[in-house]
Amino acid sequence: MEIERGTKVQLVFPGDEERFCGIMVGLFPDAYLILSIPFTATMKKKAKKKHVVTGRYVHCGTVYGFRAMVMNYIVDPASLLFLEYPSHVEVLELRREPRVPCLFPATLHRDDDTPRTGILTDLSPSGCRVSLRGAGGVPFAGGDRIKLEFYAIEPKNQYTVFTDVTNVTFRDGVLHLGLRFDSVHRGFRKAITHFVGELALELAHVPVAVRS
Repeated sequence: MEIERGTKVQLVFPGDEERFCGIMVGLFPDAYLILSIPFTATMKKKAKKKHVVTGRYVHCGTVYGFRAMVMNYIVDPASLLFLEYPSHVEVLELRREPRVPCLFPATLHRDDDTPRTGILTDLSPSGCRVSLRGAGGVPFAGGDRIKLEFYAIEPKNQYTVFTDVTNVTFRDGVLHLGLRFDSVHRGFRKAITHFVGELALELAHVPVAVRS
């Protein structure tokens, strides 16, 4: 089981859409997992012995899932949930080109044109989509090479990467550009892959596929 201490684990009980978030604090291979998780009144009702729970977590940008039976829980001196060690773990495959929604400020640089600002509206490990309002006359075309700058959450988390335009659409006064990342630094791809995996996990838009 590829998981590290401190990993966030999302738990869902059968027949219930409510999700609980725990932290993996320890394990004994082939015996049990230990999760730190707040025990609300609702959680106490669900975490009964022999109840089965589905867990999902991200490791190195890949989303994994498992089913395990509740063994026990304690609330003193810490709130800990004990689960039977999963008999198998599945890879939760994202779509071939997984994309997750976002709203990040972006700047596009094309040749010697004036830089144009827009919003990065979705993101995947291989590319993204950027929307620009009132840019219908801008001569973007498939195959154009564009330098993209954007930051996630805070300006200090700024990225600069070269992209190729894969498609251009204009709708309701907004220009939408599909961009494919060119050769990028391994650290950038790893960060984006992890971000996509984490957000996809939160949105629960990942179908299950058994790991081969």
